Amino acid sequence: MRYEGFRISGGVLALEDPTSSDLVSYTAGRGHREFPCLSRNHKPSSCIPCLDFSPWIRERVRRGDVDALAEYLWRVRRADPDVRGTSEQVLRKYHDLARAVMATPLDRHLERGTEEGYLDLRVALIMLAAHEFFSGFIMASEASDYMAAVMAPHSFSLVGINELLERRNSFVSQMAQEMEYWACWAPLPPDALRSPIPPHDSSFQALLVTLARLPLGSRAHAVDALRHIVADPSAPRSLAIVCRYETQRWGLDVPDSSRLVLDSGLVIPARDMETWIKGWTRRHLLNFLTKCGIRAPKSWSKDRLAEVALTDCEGAVRSRMEESGAVELAPAYAEAAGRLGTYIEDVKETWRVWLGFGTGVRRSMRRPESETEEEQA
Repeated sequence: MRYEGFRISGGVLALEDPTSSDLVSYTAGRGHREFPCLSRNHKPSSCIPCLDFSPWIRERVRRGDVDALAEYLWRVRRADPDVRGTSEQVLRKYHDLARAVMATPLDRHLERGTEEGYLDLRVALIMLAAHEFFSGFIMASEASDYMAAVMAPHSFSLVGINELLERRNSFVSQMAQEMEYWACWAPLPPDALRSPIPPHDSSFQALLVTLARLPLGSRAHAVDALRHIVADPSAPRSLAIVCRYETQRWGLDVPDSSRLVLDSGLVIPARDMETWIKGWTRRHLLNFLTKCGIRAPKSWSKDRLAEVALTDCEGAVRSRMEESGAVELAPAYAEAAGRLGTYIEDVKETWRVWLGFGTGVRRSMRRPESETEEEQA
């Protein structure tokens, strides 16, 4: 494989067409001018994808197209100033990585998953592979948060727990002797890891079914939003504001994703103007009232300013709230959303340890392609 084999087409296909074989066309011109698969809102060296490529990656994983997955990894990492080696060496590295993710037996430590569950799991690994290497050091990143969010709709039985714990604790113990950072990490007890099996009740399952309809990036975005709203329901915010940087790092077009999350019905436009306006500063309220033709004394308290705004400028306040994109929980999902954060926290340690020691990706990279997969992480 050579770089010349990666086509850069001037044509633009619909973003919603994940079957397009042209990765650059799939971006529909949303990326950086020089690095078309990277975000134009961040420095290219940060290697942040310009959108959620999970639908495109999903099709490539389904087909077993290692070359296409290697192209994705190369295009995301090609602006990395730390990349070393010739073109052939760099491309071979990403080809080997893509092949390893495709070859590793995911049921080595995660059993009884569905076909869709394992497919999402492999897609997520490709997305993480653009920034992470699957060793113990990944535990210090936000990868486990992302994995817990995007895999929330799926159920797996965790096996080989003792092996995973032993490898994790051994790694931490060794690293603690070399780096002060790891000295803060305590050994995990035998009951620290649990199978990622979400609650089975109908309300929680309804929430998960809706999440599962979203592509992985927007799914993580939706989880960000639900957890934020549950944690602070008195401060409605837009979907763009509640999207964490860590979620964007794996690839997301925030405006497009916000539309998908809103269309899913998980959240609805905020209706409580009194609650929403409490998030304004006193200066914002004074400026707003001035634009509405009301000369408010500077001695008025913030509560008094808000009261006047709601009473005398109700239409303008409502219009401003709608323009802000502020959202609140949809009533149908409110109860289950309140429990989602707890579940995510309960399984995050499992995903943290599994990503470091259970994926089998590093083992697959060390083996010749012709070998039969060994059941070794």
